[in-house]
Amino acid sequence: MINEEQFVKVPMWILKISQVNGHKFTDSAKNLYCYLKGFDRAFPSYAKIGDVFGITPRAAEERVKKLLEMGLIIKDARPGSSNVYQVVDIPQEEARQEAKTQQEATVKAVPDQLPPTEDNKQPSFDVLDDDWDAPLPWETEETPVSSSEKVANDNEEDVLENFASLIIQEKTTRTAGASFIEFANSLACRYGLKRPNGIEAYFAKKHPKVYEDFDIPF
Repeated sequence: MINEEQFVKVPMWILKISQVNGHKFTDSAKNLYCYLKGFDRAFPSYAKIGDVFGITPRAAEERVKKLLEMGLIIKDARPGSSNVYQVVDIPQEEARQEAKTQQEATVKAVPDQLPPTEDNKQPSFDVLDDDWDAPLPWETEETPVSSSEKVANDNEEDVLENFASLIIQEKTTRTAGASFIEFANSLACRYGLKRPNGIEAYFAKKHPKVYEDFDIPF
């Protein structure tokens, strides 16, 4: 039986790593890596891993395979059907250098800030906390009206897609372990927006690969 009071400790320097050996180091991979790190050479079953992270044994096996591909786990075959796994340490200096490189690349990618003009002025996302009914920037564009129902549906999908784009843009700021809805709520609060109804189902359908990173079975 799992001790519900136990927790997985993920060091801050590991959270800053985005890639390992050319593979994307996702939040789910970081959590599993740190969990397995506590077992030294012993290795829990896929069923136990699935129970800990709320996923199926098959999904747990796929995540272990990703760690193998990244070189973070070494598999030692044994007679019979079982294996012994050894978790490999990530050099902190290498991790710091990777984080520094990513930061420099981000800084170079940001263009010089220019004073706002009619040509470069961007729509603002600022909305007063007590004015949730005010139209969002992307809702103010004129839409040809062919039927009232079609217009309502189009506007609703625009709101969902724009909020989904914001989630993708800010996904690297997500706190480890935060669920999809928790992260969506934090973004809505940060930008002064109202979280659209049905955003999770819409995001899972339109952006399934990114949705998998949130560690929530769909």
